Amino acid sequence: MEIIVDELGADLTGLLGALRVIAPDLWSSSERRFMLPQKLEDLENPEYLLEMKAKIGKLKQLKDLLDAGSINNAEYIFLRDKILLKV
Repeated sequence: MEIIVDELGADLTGLLGALRVIAPDLWSSSERRFMLPQKLEDLENPEYLLEMKAKIGKLKQLKDLLDAGSINNAEYIFLRDKILLKV
């Protein structure tokens, strides 16, 4: 599955939609809190959206590697957690 992201105008809704497609296991669990800001007002911060966009891009790359068989599921989970700063 190929996801096309508009480089100029990624908003929170689009980013969360991409996250739902790329990592449905993350979306359906309580771990998605690692993608969301600690304070609600941070959602208006452009730097936060850029950081979230970068994390989603890295997660997409990991998912592509997993789908291609370049990494196994354990490696995927470890690297995903590292991206989410859980490791």
